[in-house]
Amino acid sequence: MKKLLRDPLLHFVVLGLGLFLLYQLTGQQADDDEILIDRDALLRHLQYQSVAFDRAQFELFLDDMSARETAELIVEAAREEILYREALAMGLDRDDYIIRSRLVQKLRYLAEGFASDAVGVSDEDVQAYFEANRDNYELDPYITLTHVFFNAERRGWDEARALAEAKLQELNEGPVPFEESSAHGDRFPYFVNYIERPPQLVASHFGGGMTEALFQLPVDATSWRGPYESRFGTHLVLVTNQQPERMPDFDEVRDRVAADAQAARDRALTDAAIDEIVARYTIVIGADLQNADDGTGAAPE
Repeated sequence: MKKLLRDPLLHFVVLGLGLFLLYQLTGQQADDDEILIDRDALLRHLQYQSVAFDRAQFELFLDDMSARETAELIVEAAREEILYREALAMGLDRDDYIIRSRLVQKLRYLAEGFASDAVGVSDEDVQAYFEANRDNYELDPYITLTHVFFNAERRGWDEARALAEAKLQELNEGPVPFEESSAHGDRFPYFVNYIERPPQLVASHFGGGMTEALFQLPVDATSWRGPYESRFGTHLVLVTNQQPERMPDFDEVRDRVAADAQAARDRALTDAAIDEIVARYTIVIGADLQNADDGTGAAPE
């Protein structure tokens, strides 16, 4: 009996019987039992399956298919169309918020596509967008450093400080270069080298007090400085690059600004297209809402 219940054929028969009974209960059948699968149908199927609407790309893709692959695609597209029609005939699209949301999303997608193709942005538009949104392009500060660490938890604070002070002279007498710092000191829980790292990340590893001190150090690829203390122990630091927070020149961020300006134009055109669609409709407020109190004491217009 258990073996029979696990039989896939039995599952298929039960599913088919269930659908048959459902059809009988709803009294609805698909209106059209003819399915046309032509080249356009296959192209639409491919595009929707990949959510990419580049017809030329799929024309080439379809042309490169073997006869067997094309036959399999025809069967797949036909099965999908049949299931879609049967679902509509059964009314499965009604009162389904997921389907409703997907249709709204699709219309917005089409509107955005038309907007993007409609109008580009000129160099003057890009420059104006930059001037109006300069704060969005401010460059964050960063620092490039390496360090030698002595573990206070393992050694104790007194020994860690003493070792750091003795090591400082050795590092500067060499001087020990950036790439050789890992050969000295103890293993740090995070990194040895920090390349163009922002203050937020540095502070999360070394603490706010030490980070503030590090960002005030001059850049010098041969001078080790310290000791500095984090919650882990003592550090000797070599700072080889540092960039304060600054506003970039327009040319430095031109490509990014151009992309942002185009996206803003597309959004505006999309909203305008949707507003135009909405304007074709009359919105009627139900009587049960017309006298609702909106918290301001005034009835809605």
